[in-house]
Order: sequence, then structure tokens, then C-alpha cells
Amino acid sequence: MKVIITGDFAPKARLAKQIVEKNFSEVFPDSLCEVIKSSDFSFVNFESPIVEEGYKPITKCGPNLHCTPEAAEAVKYAGFAGVTLANNHILDFGTEGLHKTVECCKALGLYIVGIGDNLKDAGKILYLEKDEKTLAVINCCEHEFSIATETDAGANPLSPVRQFYAIQEARKKADYILVVVHGGHEHYQLPSPRMQEAYRFFVDAGADVVVNHHQHCYSGYEVYDGKPIFYGLGNFC
Repeated sequence: MKVIITGDFAPKARLAKQIVEKNFSEVFPDSLCEVIKSSDFSFVNFESPIVEEGYKPITKCGPNLHCTPEAAEAVKYAGFAGVTLANNHILDFGTEGLHKTVECCKALGLYIVGIGDNLKDAGKILYLEKDEKTLAVINCCEHEFSIATETDAGANPLSPVRQFYAIQEARKKADYILVVVHGGHEHYQLPSPRMQEAYRFFVDAGADVVVNHHQHCYSGYEVYDGKPIFYGLGNFC
């Protein structure tokens, strides 16, 4: 099974203009699309919630990112099968922005993972099948302003205890388990000891691959107990 995972997708400035005007081929050249479409499953971290007029940004530290429905169309054009949504910006425009993002992605047939209407919903595992093999995708992010609660919508929080139980659940049903985490120190090209400890623990618990993004730069990788751990993919777009 061939799986492609890419880093942050948050169109801004000239790129955003091209996407709004649906000049998708200028954003994603054919050579790139061919690589993405060559996989059995491919995911991009969709980090800008889709908003419409009247949506209000939440109060937080840092920028409130947003994009238009055409951004989801661009992702589909590029050949991605799905989007990981557990990140620190997905709730920048509240539940309206989150729900609009889900609505647009689902309308295009994109798989979604990592968010939900409450904590339990956000932690649901995505199961995908190909050639009689099953892939389980678990997506979570570090705690900032986007985390779901017992009663409120948001992203699945990074919690080694919760992810341990998710991996155990996935192991009963899946041939391969992929854990995608959004977190780490921005612009720092090495994993912290905490990240290395947690991600190795996920492998010990049964994960086959652990992939991280968020830092906006490459942050190294290792093969631990025969399983790859990617500590930082850098930006995708």
C-alpha cells in the first residue's frame, strides 16, 4: 500500500488569488499531481478553515487563517484523497468555519479525519481499504485554540493515553496504522525529547508510521524498531 502525506496547506497572497480564480494548474503542476495520484491514499494538512461572509474569528494569539471553498477544490484537483484537519487553525473562525470546511470537503468526496462535534467524535479513526488491506488513520494535534471538548466541536487533542487506546482499537481491525500529528516547535529543525518519546511510544503501542507537521520546516526522521517516524514535513503549500 502506497500512502502520501504532505504538510501544511494554507493558501495566501498570490497563491490564494490563483486558487480563487481556479487557476489550479498554476498551483499544482501536472508532475506533482501525477505523484499524488500514484498513491493508494494521499492526505494534506488542510490548515485554513473555509469561511463565508459574516463568520467571526475567535479570540486567540496569532493569526486567524481562512480560505475559500475553491481551496478544497484545489486539493481535489491535485489528486488528494483526503485532508487531515487536526491542527491549530481549524477552529480560527469557530464552529461555523469548521463545519463549512467539513461540508466543502465532503461534497468533493474527500476523506476527513481529526475533527468532530465533540471530543469523542473528533477522536474517531478513519478506516480505508485497498486490495483487501485496511489502513487506519489517527489524526491529532497539540493543544492550542482548536481542541474539541466533551461538548464542543474542534480538533482531536494530542494525548499519548488517548492515542494509545486508539492504536489498540485500530490494531483489531487494520493491517496498517498511520498516526498523523500536528505539533512541535515552529522553525526548529530537530524533534524535542518530548516529541521523540511520544512518537516512539506510538510505535511501541502498535503504530506502523508516525508523521508530524506544523514547524514550517523539515525536522528530521528516524527508523525506530523498524518503523519510520517523520518529525516534521515542512510546508506543502
